[in-house]
Amino acid sequence: MLLCVEDSGPGLSEADCARLGERFFRLPGQLESGSGLGWSIVRRIASVHRLEVQLQRSPNLGGLAVYMRGKCS
Repeated sequence: MLLCVEDSGPGLSEADCARLGERFFRLPGQLESGSGLGWSIVRRIASVHRLEVQLQRSPNLGGLAVYMRGKCS
């Protein structure tokens, strides 16, 4: 099984992408509300279900692509 989610937002720097898995991390200057837990929760749920999760910067779209891979039983 492969699940891919892409967005076309403004994109992230390489340094910000590296920090996304940290709990409570929020991008500098972020105006939207949030706790900074979203990506760390996704990674934990994927781990429990033995899914591989990969975050990839999308230079053509300016946003991010999230890939989840796992075996269907």
